[in-house]
Amino acid sequence: MALPNPLNIVSTLLPSYAVDYVALFDQNYNQIFREARAIKAVVKEQAKLMEHPLESGAVITDHRVVLPIEIDLSLVLASTDYVDVYKSIRQYFYDATLIVVQTKAGIYTNQLIAAMPHEEDPTMFDAVTIALSLKQVQFATAQYGIVPKAATNSTIVNRGTQQGTPATPAQSTVLEGIGQYFGVIP
Repeated sequence: MALPNPLNIVSTLLPSYAVDYVALFDQNYNQIFREARAIKAVVKEQAKLMEHPLESGAVITDHRVVLPIEIDLSLVLASTDYVDVYKSIRQYFYDATLIVVQTKAGIYTNQLIAAMPHEEDPTMFDAVTIALSLKQVQFATAQYGIVPKAATNSTIVNRGTQQGTPATPAQSTVLEGIGQYFGVIP
């Protein structure tokens, strides 16, 4: 039985390296950080469930709130490019520039870089790894309208300036009563 030719196996894999399955774009869909290779992308689409306890001890869930999409993206920067690419990523981080992330499963718009820790490992002497954390920005449009005036209350009568009456002395407290009982307080 003949073993498969390793060169044929490698040649069938090479075209897949030329395509970015995970890519980052600016708002005009121009690819950014081309030299950074994505190793792994974890997309978190989550919702917060509103739960309320009942008197019987059961818990009821009546609705949910969809949370912003978060993406954890592991990138590798080659030694020839990592200084320039890292500076570019850091500039997007500090400028809070919105990014579009494309994965196999979908396109995620309005992403901001929330964190960009990187690791410099001596075993990877010719590369730097970055773990980008991105979070979706959700824009809300303010809704406003004219608030109607409150109806005037016709039962209010202007009585002018009023003089107060002096306050009556407070009743003795429990401690004063006990003190008087034992003859400590006259």
